[in-house]
Amino acid sequence: MRREQLVSFASVAGLALALPILLRLVNSAVRFFVGAEGRLAAITVETDHVLGPMPQPWRALAQGGEELDTFMDKAGPQVAGLKTQYVRIDHIYDGFNVVRRDGTNLAFDWTGLDRVIDKIRVAGATPFLSLSYMPLAISKGDIVDEPKDWNEWTLVVQRTIEHYSGEKGIANVYYEVWNEPDLFGKWTMGGKKNYKKLYLYASRGAQAARVSQTFKFGGPATTGLYKNWLDQFFPFILENKLRLDFFSWHRYDANVEKYNQDVTSVQQWIESHPYFSQVEKIISEMGPDSEKGGQNDTRAGAAHLLAVTRELLFKIKYGFTFSVTGQWGIINKPRYEALKLLSRLGDQRLAVTGDGTWVKSFGTKNGDTYQVLIVNYDPKESHSEVVPVTFVNLVNQNFLLRQITMGGSTLQSEVATTEAMLQREIPLTPNSAVLLELTPKPQATNPPAKRDPALRDMSQ
Repeated sequence: MRREQLVSFASVAGLALALPILLRLVNSAVRFFVGAEGRLAAITVETDHVLGPMPQPWRALAQGGEELDTFMDKAGPQVAGLKTQYVRIDHIYDGFNVVRRDGTNLAFDWTGLDRVIDKIRVAGATPFLSLSYMPLAISKGDIVDEPKDWNEWTLVVQRTIEHYSGEKGIANVYYEVWNEPDLFGKWTMGGKKNYKKLYLYASRGAQAARVSQTFKFGGPATTGLYKNWLDQFFPFILENKLRLDFFSWHRYDANVEKYNQDVTSVQQWIESHPYFSQVEKIISEMGPDSEKGGQNDTRAGAAHLLAVTRELLFKIKYGFTFSVTGQWGIINKPRYEALKLLSRLGDQRLAVTGDGTWVKSFGTKNGDTYQVLIVNYDPKESHSEVVPVTFVNLVNQNFLLRQITMGGSTLQSEVATTEAMLQREIPLTPNSAVLLELTPKPQATNPPAKRDPALRDMSQ
């Protein structure tokens, strides 16, 4: 080996040996200087403290009008791999030509929509149907206009629910009245083009539907959470004794706190009206950016998905990531990698403490494996952190430790401890995430001693 090669090898080896020390020094400096800017994390996982079932609001995906009839052709296996519970689709009437006029009567053709819904079910999910947009066969004008006859809108909704929750026998389908009514059609809470009327006649269809399976009915799926809609919609439901199983809205915002503010506003209304105590809260579309691409297709978008999910765990029923395929699609992009990490989590929640300003964590138990998912979400992309992660209350034994980096590598090692705790330091660059999995290894057992046939049984 040449001298230059020896020097190069020595340099690399020296750097590898020094890296852990450098990381500790950097982390110490960061912890000293961060001061009033924020709080650094020090995660503790209580392996013997199961808090109960783990909510899974992330198991929901949405698809808009783009690639509507083919999106499950391309993405079925990936949707199944994420253990998706619900897939939301809009444009169900205009996108699949469901309704036509046969003389004076309405005729229904479910063929195209059924093909997509059957693929959703093959992927292990259940359809979440946005009742949109207005069929041209009954519209005054275009697909976002009012119907000529409001009773025909009632019939369209009734037949839709009867088909999927009756004839096809699909349990627990969600039916959402319209998609972004404040945008698509400029519907308002009052005035000439009134969403209340749209919902009223749709709810009559839900009430009249003859079904064999339970279903959920609600709305309004606005582009955001707006006070005037909130203040008027709930009283309208109360006054008219209408069905409302879930309240839905959309949120596209890089600021995680906006999601919290939305939920707080809805929850305050629900708490003051016992009639709505069982109403589910659903964000039926969400993402960091409402534009094509943008932050959606970045590591920041992936970290945002994890951070929002962590904040909303016990506050909403579902948060639908938009969308499956197309220009807003997630498949094989950073947000998909985030969902892959979430899909690995177990269904039992472990007690975890020590979140910081930027770094948040999930603790779960999957069989006998202890898991902690850690995300560093920083939209400014300036904050790095080395996070101490400690598993406590362990039974002394050998473990297999897996460290799975979002969108990256998986490191696996065997570790042993004679203590009731195990600590690792995890470096997190801006908008990165790591899943740690700690699995006990079976204890070696000594085989039973073999009897020497040459020895005579002295008892005889």
